[in-house]
Amino acid sequence: MCLVAPAALAQSNFKPGYILPPSGDTLRGEVDYRSEQRNRKLCRFRPAGAAAVTEYQPEQLLGFGYSGGRSYQSRQLPGATAEKAFLQVLALGKASLYLTVRADDREAYYAGPATTGPLELLVQRDTSIVVYNKAIGREINTLERSYPFRSKLALLMSDCPKVQASIVSMELKEQKLLKLFSEYNACVGGSTPQYVVAERKAKVRFSVLGGVYQSEMKVTENDKKLPLEAAWQPTFGVGIVVNPGFFHHKLSAGLQALYVKQSFKNSYTVPSPASSTGLEQKDVRVDFSMVQLPLLLRYTFLEGPVRPYLQAGFQIGAVFQKKAEVVTTRQLFGSSTREIEMRTMITAPVVAAGISLPTGSVGSVQLEARMGWQDSYSQATQALTSAKGLSLLAGYTFGK
Repeated sequence: MCLVAPAALAQSNFKPGYILPPSGDTLRGEVDYRSEQRNRKLCRFRPAGAAAVTEYQPEQLLGFGYSGGRSYQSRQLPGATAEKAFLQVLALGKASLYLTVRADDREAYYAGPATTGPLELLVQRDTSIVVYNKAIGREINTLERSYPFRSKLALLMSDCPKVQASIVSMELKEQKLLKLFSEYNACVGGSTPQYVVAERKAKVRFSVLGGVYQSEMKVTENDKKLPLEAAWQPTFGVGIVVNPGFFHHKLSAGLQALYVKQSFKNSYTVPSPASSTGLEQKDVRVDFSMVQLPLLLRYTFLEGPVRPYLQAGFQIGAVFQKKAEVVTTRQLFGSSTREIEMRTMITAPVVAAGISLPTGSVGSVQLEARMGWQDSYSQATQALTSAKGLSLLAGYTFGK
């Protein structure tokens, strides 16, 4: 990870595009495809593949864009300090809508009249307040949501009564904003051409994964919980990643199938319940193979060349080729074997953290650490308990 990340950060990803100089002439060539945080402050352009790269700040261009993709305009941001930024265009018309992502990875929406009027920051705010709860008879902390952006939109679109009812119950979500601006511009624009960014469509991608898996659990013997730990074993599998159109663009869902195999073996000397002074030896052996089926929800923090992510979900495990036994040896009494009946299906919550490294339009590489917890591997709830497993995985997801 340490070796790959700096190289990925240094990469450029030029795609066919254009810039709009103050003269108004469109210059076509290639524009570096970067994260929203970076596009906000800088545009990197070259006329052709072998030409030198020129960097432009928002004060130097009217805007830029990618052929068949996102477009940006240089706009003055509201506030006490005069600051310009390249804002992604979401809708243009008598009322226009823009998006940017700040340095702290938070999205900010701006709206204003036409393409040259002053912009307003659209704000939706959650505030922690203390209220008295009659059901439990005491005060509790709760969140109260306020919607300052609604009054700004109502004023901006005051000449179209048709959309005012929608603004009253509006949430600050991109798809709802796009629908509102489209309806308003059609209401007041008549036959005037307007622009609305294409609605996101669902995407399905396939992935392959491989790595190592190690787990541990406890076996109960003579009312004592004895620890068991398996060695690292290979794991591999496949998965699908789904980005529904109605999801936030940083969210995705994934379903995977992973094969794991584990072997536990340990010996203990414990007091014998049959004798106050005697000891007995416990030789514990547990072997199983399992197909894990995790269903995960992923949140990706950034959209740059290195993209950290967190994911969490639920996992079902189908256990097969299973065997668990405890061999008890007592002096003068010999040995006896007790088999532990193992479950065929287990469930577990799962959390993971990793990074994704895009490889252009071909796909992306993932490096991830994942932890899961199981209640019990045995039919008897107190036999094989406190189980948890750690996976270190590398994967490749095909497609952008």
